[in-house]
Amino acid sequence: MNRTLLKAVVLSISLLLLAATAVSPALANISAAFPGVSAQTIMLLVALPSMTMVLASLVFGKLSEYVSRRGLFQLGMVLFLTGGISPYFMNDLTLILVMRAVLGLSLGIIFPLSIVLISDFFDGNERDTIMGLQSVAVNLGGIIFAMLGGLLCTVDWHNTFLAYAVGLVVFLFVYAYLPEPARVTAAAGPDKPTMKAPLSGQVYFTEFLVFIYNLLIFAFFTNVALQVVGENLGNAASAGLALTVFTGGGLLGGLLFGKTMQTLKSFTIPLGWLITGIGMSLVAGVHDFRVLLAGCLIGGIGFSTTCPAFFVALSILSPPSRVAFSIALASALSGIGQFAAPFVFELIAAPFNQGPGRFYLLVSAMAFLTVGMLLLLQNYAQQPRTAGLKG
Repeated sequence: MNRTLLKAVVLSISLLLLAATAVSPALANISAAFPGVSAQTIMLLVALPSMTMVLASLVFGKLSEYVSRRGLFQLGMVLFLTGGISPYFMNDLTLILVMRAVLGLSLGIIFPLSIVLISDFFDGNERDTIMGLQSVAVNLGGIIFAMLGGLLCTVDWHNTFLAYAVGLVVFLFVYAYLPEPARVTAAAGPDKPTMKAPLSGQVYFTEFLVFIYNLLIFAFFTNVALQVVGENLGNAASAGLALTVFTGGGLLGGLLFGKTMQTLKSFTIPLGWLITGIGMSLVAGVHDFRVLLAGCLIGGIGFSTTCPAFFVALSILSPPSRVAFSIALASALSGIGQFAAPFVFELIAAPFNQGPGRFYLLVSAMAFLTVGMLLLLQNYAQQPRTAGLKG
């Protein structure tokens, strides 16, 4: 198969990973349509998919042992189109929330699958480059869904859910051209001797880092607007600009990731933490909105450097038959970290009598820098034993 076409097919799946954000621009309209419903319930339209995504990610690892990659993709897309589009025809908020949960289940299959397919089809420097481009595709998809959701809801909030028709285009394209990976077919013999190969301590340590990183970075997404608006650094549009600049940094980091991984090798993850920490330090430590935007850009670069590096490391460190499980576990831990973030930061802030906003971002920045330095020192100390990450 043409390698360029294969790359396009694999990367197109990642366009769907931030699809839940399509509803965000319509939340005010939906809230107005259901005046008796609390704001917390309306927010579940965005939060619920993240919760059910975790559940499906945990199941994905086991499913991948028995279901083909194409079969997993088809299952994920049936759930995606059902959970995404069907609320267009509904006026019952409970049913809509059920469909949002279904959408989350689909993302819990599609997210780890998008990473596993990169590991299945690509190796070495080519894999590193595609992993970076995957981050670019994720960010582009987030922009597409957010823009479509905002444009479609101007007439009627129901129209927002038509944005998920983008999934039909992706489904047809991938269904037509995605082959079943040869290494998966070869591993599907009756004895499956390596299916239960144990995971190393390095794998579990990397999984733990995935959880902590997502817990810390979620403080940015939930608190930057509180800081910008609450401290009169700007208005809601300014907060939106900060998030957009972060996304722009993510696009840049993803484009550069292949070269970054080839140059830094096993130091990519520690330096990714440090870059993120520098960005968050600027966001949390300044009162000039222009400098804050610079911090958002740097933080976005760090984000799209660290996250794909996690998945590259897991692909290398895990036995071939357990890569799908390792990536699925990382996907689940990402969601758990994001879900736990508000509660963890509230516990940290309580003794200092601090609320959300700048303090949360400051704690996040300090943690990023501290962990980044510790990982850097560990990497120096264990360099001979981590040569495998240079692949």
